Amino acid sequence: MTMPTTTTPWTLAELEAAIRAGWSAGTSEPADTSRIPWTTENPAWGQCDITALVVQDLIGGDLVLSDVFHEGRQEGYHWGNLLPGGVLVDLTREQFRRGEVVTPGRIVKRPPGRLRRRWAEYQLLRQRVIEKLGPLPGTIELDGGRQLSYTDHGGPGAPLLALHGHFHNGRTWDRLAAGLGPGWRLITLDQRGHGASDRAAQYDREGYLADAAALLERLGVGPAVVLGHSLGGVNAYQLAARRPDLVRGLVVEDIGAVVDTDLSFALDWPRRGASREEFLTGLGDAARFLGDSLREYEDGWGTAFVPEDMVVSQQLLNGDHWADWLAVRVPTLLVRGERSDCLSAGHAREMAARRPGVRLVELPAGHVVHADDPEGFGAAVGEFLGRL
Repeated sequence: MTMPTTTTPWTLAELEAAIRAGWSAGTSEPADTSRIPWTTENPAWGQCDITALVVQDLIGGDLVLSDVFHEGRQEGYHWGNLLPGGVLVDLTREQFRRGEVVTPGRIVKRPPGRLRRRWAEYQLLRQRVIEKLGPLPGTIELDGGRQLSYTDHGGPGAPLLALHGHFHNGRTWDRLAAGLGPGWRLITLDQRGHGASDRAAQYDREGYLADAAALLERLGVGPAVVLGHSLGGVNAYQLAARRPDLVRGLVVEDIGAVVDTDLSFALDWPRRGASREEFLTGLGDAARFLGDSLREYEDGWGTAFVPEDMVVSQQLLNGDHWADWLAVRVPTLLVRGERSDCLSAGHAREMAARRPGVRLVELPAGHVVHADDPEGFGAAVGEFLGRL
């Protein structure tokens, strides 16, 4: 399989400029500033660790750790990045102005979860970069080297993780992100096998939940409100049931506690087109909901997922999930499209009736409520979040 070409909305030079603009005494390492004060004449002083982390968040690759010696004695450590293409990037080397010797670096693994130290400074630098560049696409690397892509829309508000349905990706939530405003920090995940995230060997329930948990733990934003559509909706309420430490509220869009759907029709779609327009024409009626899920490959345009993966994923999603639904103990908004072919009115009402703390809203829409009625969906979600 040929891989898609990927781009970022900014260059490395623009990222470097945004990071430099975010440096201050408040983001500098206290152990360094206790010896030598931070000044605007040497803005990189004490910034290497969190700078390397932000670069890795956004570009991926490895962290590189070096030893720093001054006058024959080790004085500390220095951090840089080895990008996926093998390019070594060091945005803070200029801080050494007293004849320090920096040894060749060694690759080190990033510790999982929230940083034990310098967490506030790291979050502050990330937020300043977002304010300069806008929503930031980033990656996290899981065991085995598989990468997940996400977008952090930033802001000072409480965290909200949004999980898309089959065939879609994090871009499906762009309109919701714009409408929520600064009160909520929307983070969208391209789930395994979708969008810019890598394919996975398995598409089972445990795998999807582990991915969402890994992202929340890496960003250190749990417990968060988790919102999900269809596949993402089941993932959201199962995460709330099985990892209550990570979820404080739940929005489930048009999916039930019992799921039985067949996606094999996707196997009939064309695999490539010479242009985006040609591929969309070949998709027929499906083109209306796949516009954000296309990518340019070396051999033409195609979907940002493998149809066979989607069929398997849906088969493993099907089943009776009442036990998970009933185990959730956080406030929940259940949104149903009145024209939905996935969630019946009766089943939605049973879901709301069998568990306390569930509010059911039905809107004049089909299965993809947030696309068919974005104003109504945004208003329902906004009102629910306001109650939290």
